Amino acid sequence: MKEKKIEDIIEDIRELRDADFHVCAHSEWQAKGEPETDENIECSCNNFDQVMDKLEDIKNEFKRS
Repeated sequence: MKEKKIEDIIEDIRELRDADFHVCAHSEWQAKGEPETDENIECSCNNFDQVMDKLEDIKNEFKRS
C-alpha cells in the first residue's frame, strides 16, 4: 500500500516535470540553436528526477521490510 502511494507521487512529479508550464532552460537553449549566452542553461529536469530517485529509494526500503 505504501509503495503504491509513493509510486503515485512519483507519477505526479513526472507529470509536473513534463507539463507545459515547466520550461527546461537547457531545452530552450538548444531550441535556439545553442547561442552564446550568459543565461543559466542547466537542465532543470534533473531536479525533478532527483526527487523521484529519492522516492524510489524509499519505496524499495518498504519492499525490503
